[in-house]
Amino acid sequence: MSEKGKGEFWAFTAGLLAGGVIALLYAPAKGEETRKRIRDTAEETYHKGEEVYGKGKIEAEKIYHDGRGKAEKIYSEGRAKVEETIDYVRDKVHHEEEPAAEADSEV
Repeated sequence: MSEKGKGEFWAFTAGLLAGGVIALLYAPAKGEETRKRIRDTAEETYHKGEEVYGKGKIEAEKIYHDGRGKAEKIYSEGRAKVEETIDYVRDKVHHEEEPAAEADSEV
C-alpha cells in the first residue's frame, strides 16, 4: 500500500469513528447505552480496519512476489545475453590472433 493510500485509509477510519461517536453522543439515549454504542462502533471499525489491512497485505505480498519473479527472469535472460556476447567477442579476438600467429611462424 502506498504512503498516500495508507494516510487516506487512516483518515477515513478516523473520520468514520469520529462521526459515529458524535452521532451517538447527540442521540437521545442513556449514558450507559451511549457508551456501549460507542464501544461497539469502535470495535466494529477496528475489525474492518484489520480486514482491509489483511487484504492489502496479501495483495502487496502477491505483487512483491510477482515482481521478484519477473526481475529474476529478466536478470537470467540478461546474464545469458551478456555471456553470449562475451563468448562471441572472445571468438572474434581469438580468430583475429590466429592469422597473425601463422604469419610469424612462416617467416
